Amino acid sequence: MADHDPPPDVLTIEEAARVLRVGRTAAYEQARVWRETQGQAGLPNFRMGDALRVPAAALEKMLGRPLSSIPPPRRREPSAAQTPPPPAAGGQLRELRPRPAPRRRSSSGATQGALPL
Repeated sequence: MADHDPPPDVLTIEEAARVLRVGRTAAYEQARVWRETQGQAGLPNFRMGDALRVPAAALEKMLGRPLSSIPPPRRREPSAAQTPPPPAAGGQLRELRPRPAPRRRSSSGATQGALPL
């Protein structure tokens, strides 16, 4: 959304969370509180089919100012577990070696293949 575009009349819970600078889970929790307290507390919202929507006017009233824009979603940095390993020298991918088979225990509890003591 460009800076000169007006915000939409209704926002998703995620968009409202970004405006309020709270997490998605906290925003959904506050939406639930609003529905359970018949609008006495929480994040104003209404159901539109299966989706929940937040009226922009209600957010503006909560904030005491007009909405200028909706912050874009934050980009998540990949964790170390999701980052692929760097290629080996020469641009070749490293060959993965198979893991040795785990040792099995016999019915007596002794590990097969182990030397007796």
